[in-house]
Amino acid sequence: MNFKLIKNPMGDDDTRAAYNALASETFGLAFEDWYQGGYFDGSHIPYTVFDDGKAVANISVNLMDVEYAGTVKKYIQLGTVMTKAEYRGKGLQRQIFNEIIKDFSGKFDTMFLFANKTVTEFYPKLGFEKAVEYSFEKNITPQTATVKKLDMSKTEDVQFFREYYEKGNSFSGFEVKNGFALEMFYLGGPYSENVFYIEKYDTTVVAETDGNTVTCLDIFGGRGYSAEEIMSAFGCERLVMGFTPKDSTGFDIQPINDEDTVLFVYSGGENIFSDKKLLFPMIAHT
Repeated sequence: MNFKLIKNPMGDDDTRAAYNALASETFGLAFEDWYQGGYFDGSHIPYTVFDDGKAVANISVNLMDVEYAGTVKKYIQLGTVMTKAEYRGKGLQRQIFNEIIKDFSGKFDTMFLFANKTVTEFYPKLGFEKAVEYSFEKNITPQTATVKKLDMSKTEDVQFFREYYEKGNSFSGFEVKNGFALEMFYLGGPYSENVFYIEKYDTTVVAETDGNTVTCLDIFGGRGYSAEEIMSAFGCERLVMGFTPKDSTGFDIQPINDEDTVLFVYSGGENIFSDKKLLFPMIAHT
């Protein structure tokens, strides 16, 4: 075995292809269309271990500006944590993490990641502690309004959406700023069919419906209206927020107990989740 750590393999066609192959094999993720679409802005930084040209392990650093209570902090979210099966147990993840800490020490306010129940015993060994997120739900009254689906394969619709994105999510109390690249990873992939424009409320919305429930994943524009008013246009009677609402009045707020999406916060930084009832934006997971 001939291990080599490459920091940010995205700029080279061969190393990027190897990274994509590992991500596809592990999570079914595809980064190439996103990269070729021009959305790679340097905020997504894979730390990838190669063995003779083959990507075998990775942790990606995702740089984020997060605003809470009028203050913007530097967050690092670790994601696409993966190791090929035959390379597990060789300490590669710890080696990558140590290199990340060396490179970013003193350069972040909070470092965190999401993990599933199969690895919850590993991250405390790296200095992470489990944190609790909260769900926000409430009943709403359906209203009549035209909801137009945007086609995220069309340049003009992407540009139209971006103009609203730049207005910010004024309904969020815990917002990722300057995250258009990450937003488009979702909207060009798993949520490509979930982007809408509601002229009545002058807003674009990322949402999904399930029976009589609508989940609001992101919302831009719509100033002068409430999130409940806007989301009522989907004709549902139950609203689930995919982020922490700025105004949580009337919401049923409950701790989330999802063993497949466990939040871990690095003890070497701030932990705003320790004493606040928050939900990290679902569409900003990496």
